[in-house]
Amino acid sequence: MKNNKRSTKDEIDFLKTYDASKYERPSVTADIVVLTLDSSDELSILLIKRGEYPFKGCWAIPGGFLQAGKESIDEAAARELKSETNIDNVYLKQLYTFGNPGRDPRTTVISVAYTALVPKHMLDIKAGDDAQDARLFKIKYDVNGIVFTNDGLTITESDLAFDHNEIIRMAITRLRNRIDYEDDAFSLLKNKNEFTISELKRIHETIKNRSLDLPNFRKTFLRDYVSSGKVKDLGKTVVSKGKPARLYTLIEE
Repeated sequence: MKNNKRSTKDEIDFLKTYDASKYERPSVTADIVVLTLDSSDELSILLIKRGEYPFKGCWAIPGGFLQAGKESIDEAAARELKSETNIDNVYLKQLYTFGNPGRDPRTTVISVAYTALVPKHMLDIKAGDDAQDARLFKIKYDVNGIVFTNDGLTITESDLAFDHNEIIRMAITRLRNRIDYEDDAFSLLKNKNEFTISELKRIHETIKNRSLDLPNFRKTFLRDYVSSGKVKDLGKTVVSKGKPARLYTLIEE
């Protein structure tokens, strides 16, 4: 395979004298929307309370600045998630790049946003050095939009720092739109090795915020996952709501 990278003398000389200050260099951050299901199977999000200006004392999604030249943006997202929330080894899906002027009062900051779907039992939340607090909030909806609740504390979209309400809205919308044809719901299962159709159905219902017909869901599940080999019938059952339910396992690549 031909290598298209060049290292000619002319190019080496050019790079030695190249003046990067001729062009504006915006800051880059990686920000993560961490979604999970709480013990009541309600969709919840991880928010941190900022301990520094700007927006000191406001709630935000976890994230931080890219260490330019030392890491990739994916590595920055994983590092910040670990640092601020003690969450490690989860799949991060790039969501969108946000770069509107004025989204950060400090300077021009481009944010590469990610979505992480994490089972609640995997969470070991802690606030990082630059955060006052870190908590899971239930996601609720009212006439004014999305509200976030935790033990009597209610946060509205307008209370969030930066443009994080836009990032969260896009993350939820994209997840709803793709959950029928991608495998995201499996990431929220308590146990991918043993689960029932009803468990997976509840995850779909929580994300879509509406009830689903069980017979139709079962038909689609058997066609798209069992028949395709993505999921295997374990050949055993468990009692669920007084009735036997078949157990399945996800065949991960």
